[in-house]
Amino acid sequence: MLHHGGRLAAGRPVRRPEFCPNPDCPYHNRKLARTSPWYYHYGFFSSLARGRTRRFRCKHCGTTSSTQTFSINYWTHLPINLRDLDDRLNSCAGYRQIARALGVSYPVIKNRTIRLSRNYLNLFDTSLVNFPLEEDIAFDGIESYLRSQYIPDNFNIAVGCTSQVPYAFTLSLFRRRGRMTDVQKKNRTVLDTIWRPEPRSLVSNCRTVFRDVLSLYMNRPELSPFVLNTDEKTEYKTALKDLPEWRHLSELHLVEHRTVSSRLTRTRKNPLFPVNYLDREIRKNSAAHCRETVRGDREAGMTMARMVITLGYHTFRKPYRINNRVAKTETKTHADIVGLLAAKEARIAFERLYTKRHVWTHQVQQAEWMEEIWLRTKKNPPVVCFRTGVVPEKGQPGNGWVARHLVV
Repeated sequence: MLHHGGRLAAGRPVRRPEFCPNPDCPYHNRKLARTSPWYYHYGFFSSLARGRTRRFRCKHCGTTSSTQTFSINYWTHLPINLRDLDDRLNSCAGYRQIARALGVSYPVIKNRTIRLSRNYLNLFDTSLVNFPLEEDIAFDGIESYLRSQYIPDNFNIAVGCTSQVPYAFTLSLFRRRGRMTDVQKKNRTVLDTIWRPEPRSLVSNCRTVFRDVLSLYMNRPELSPFVLNTDEKTEYKTALKDLPEWRHLSELHLVEHRTVSSRLTRTRKNPLFPVNYLDREIRKNSAAHCRETVRGDREAGMTMARMVITLGYHTFRKPYRINNRVAKTETKTHADIVGLLAAKEARIAFERLYTKRHVWTHQVQQAEWMEEIWLRTKKNPPVVCFRTGVVPEKGQPGNGWVARHLVV
């Protein structure tokens, strides 16, 4: 486990279950389960992967569980060091590169990436509970692509102007645009007959981020002026006009939308510097978004999961600034600049980043941008054979069944 200095500490074995895993049981609530003897020991079971494991049974609903139920390694057979995986994912290594280095298959790395992203979401959720957003926000999109350049995508990220902390993001998929050859236009037409992005998806996704950012702003003890900096895209203005919260706060002259030309030099004086800086960090640290990469993500759920890990690492583990190019344990992170880990619950979530299993029903805020990633509801564009115009049955990205323990 990690303590706040960022060093690896020993994980504590589960001796007492914290809650009943049945979401319909009253003792699924952590606070209630903490104050009641809701379970009793129910023997042991043995497995080749982990040997002898203790079991528990709920006195109320009869649901059984074990020490593994509350571990991030639940339903796994191979032990993977998730801190090492986190470091590799944020050092520009691709999934299959990591799999070869660790001697495992790609599905194993994919599975652990989903688990790690879920724990980072839990850390964001816990840290932002009652968090008073005291800084202004820079908001813009980071353009990349999903599977091929016929499906460009846009990560719409809200970044703190002082701390460079990403507070929320969503993913929008687009139709390919710009200059194309005749063959490329023909291929795009084939794809258009099978799949088109949702209309006004950028507006609706931006509205989701703006709403979640405003909810953090409303946690201020006293509502002071707040500025949202964006470029001149009309979709941003439309999304803000669609928000009744923004309209109400604008009438009170508490919030302001400032637009900046995207042609301005990207220096520290540029109001969009925080999101431009984060763009650079993502391009150099994430294999899926390097220029001319051949390691791009192929599934919407996976590209969002990996972005969560990238932004979580940037927020909670990466030093805010490094003196003399040496990272010291006492160096503050971006989260330290705004006190994201000030609350005890947030520090506990940080310590459990690589060991504990979290469930969606225990997330306090359940922000809309997090829900789409956690429950993996984003649909993937189909793979289309441009030569025949047929959608093959095999090789399609995962839109279907997902194991319940990965989305619970």
